[in-house]
Amino acid sequence: MSSEPYRTPSCPTCAGPHVEQAHICALCEEPFVPSGAGAEACDPCLRKACRVVARASAEKPAPRRATAVLRWLPVALAVLSVGILSFNTLVVVETSQHLAMLGSFLAEQHRAKSRGKPKTHAPPKQTAALPAPPPPREETSFDDTNVPALPSVLAALRPEVHDPDALVARVQKLREAGLDIFLVRTNLGKNVFDGGNDLRTRISPVQQGGKTVGVRYSRLGPDAIESLAGVQPGDVLVSINGFGIDNPDRALSGYASSREKGGAVFELFRNGRRVVLDVRWPK
Repeated sequence: MSSEPYRTPSCPTCAGPHVEQAHICALCEEPFVPSGAGAEACDPCLRKACRVVARASAEKPAPRRATAVLRWLPVALAVLSVGILSFNTLVVVETSQHLAMLGSFLAEQHRAKSRGKPKTHAPPKQTAALPAPPPPREETSFDDTNVPALPSVLAALRPEVHDPDALVARVQKLREAGLDIFLVRTNLGKNVFDGGNDLRTRISPVQQGGKTVGVRYSRLGPDAIESLAGVQPGDVLVSINGFGIDNPDRALSGYASSREKGGAVFELFRNGRRVVLDVRWPK
C-alpha cells in the first residue's frame, strides 16, 4: 500500500478544495496526520508495535554463550574462594614456622650467652619478720697482764670509804686528776637483792703474783645481782663499795654494805679499761 498523500475532493464545510495533505498508515491503512517527518504509521500503531517488539524480545531465549557464563559463574566463584583460603592458610602456616624457627634461634643464643656468665641467684624476697635477738656477749679470757699492779684504786685509798656517794665523789676527783676511769650510772626500779642469788653465774679467781686480786665472770644469770648492775661476761671485778675482792670475807662485806646502803659501786676491768658502775635501787 502506498503512503502517497492524497487530497480530499472538497471541504465538507466550505465546499472548497481541501488543501491539507494526509498519509495512509502502513499498518492499519487509515489516513493519519504524521506527528513528525518520515512517520509511516500512526501513533496507536507505533505504540502497539513497540509493545509487540518488547514482548518478543523478552520471550527470545538468551544466547548460548551468555547461558554458559551464567551456569559456570557460581562454580568459578567457589573455586576462586577455595583458592584464596588455601593461599591464606599456606601463608599463615609458613609465617608460623618462620616465627617458631626465629624463636628457637633466639632462645639458643640466650642459652649460649648464659653458659658463659656466672650464675647469679635472685635476692631473697623480703618478708616481714620478727627482729633477731641480740648476739650473746663474747666471753673474753683475762690473764694477769690485763690487771694493773694496783687492781683496786677505791679499795687502796685511805681512809677507807664504803658509802656509794663518797666513792663516786672520789671517782670524779680521780678522773679530774687524769686517771682513765669510765663511769656508768644506773638507777634500777627494784632491789637487786629481792631475787636472791642466781646459781647460773660462773666466776673464776684472777691472780697476780700468786695472789687473788679479783674474780672473772665467765657466765651471768639474767637475775644475778651483777647482771642487773651491768656487769658483762668477761669482766674482772676488783671491788664492791670500796671492799677489795682479794678474799671471800671482804667480798661478803661489800655485798652486805650494798644491801644496807641501797646502792653499790662496782669497780672492774673490761677489755683492759677500768670501769666503775654506780648502781642505785630503792631500799
